Amino acid sequence: MVSNRIKTIASLVDAKDSILDIGTDHALLPIFLIKNNIVSIADGSDISNKVLSNAKENVFKYNLEDKINLYLSDGVKQIDISKYNTLIITGMGFSTIKNIIDNADLKHIDKLIIQSNNNLDELRKYLNEISFSIVDETCLKDKDINYDIIVSHKGKQSLSEQEYMCGIYKSDNKWYYQENLENILSIIEKVTDKPKKDNLKKILSYYKEYISR
Repeated sequence: MVSNRIKTIASLVDAKDSILDIGTDHALLPIFLIKNNIVSIADGSDISNKVLSNAKENVFKYNLEDKINLYLSDGVKQIDISKYNTLIITGMGFSTIKNIIDNADLKHIDKLIIQSNNNLDELRKYLNEISFSIVDETCLKDKDINYDIIVSHKGKQSLSEQEYMCGIYKSDNKWYYQENLENILSIIEKVTDKPKKDNLKKILSYYKEYISR
């Protein structure tokens, strides 16, 4: 059964996108995209040979070995990515994601779909620094874990502090803002460091504003 996370990521893909799924794990996303005729190009890469072996088994299971290429690679270091216009990077921390993008030639890349496990504010700032504008943030819950999936297109953008900290506003994400607000409320009284506490209060006010819209 395909997870809600995979289905949601796939819903952010357009027919014109040529996909490289970095850190593809079991290649479930490329398989879903090709099986459902969402795109014509959806390949995967992973740094782990063992993981990639499992991915290859899945690709053969669905008879897609002629349609999906799988690469053993540290990020994109061992891959010519000129045939792709979209990179999908999910399930990693911000520092790993940044390292992958820093080592990628983005000349042909028009779109990045990213789900970071941490430091979303830093990720948003980084995307702006490399001239990718955030056009959508889709939040979802899968197996009691919250995910924020960011879609960015090549182009300049200026975000407010609120948008850096809390994301691009989307009415569908109000449940996510509410849960983040509740999480902050549960810890803020335990924080003794004043600058950290003041920062949490600021983020709290930003989430309250989003929820009230």
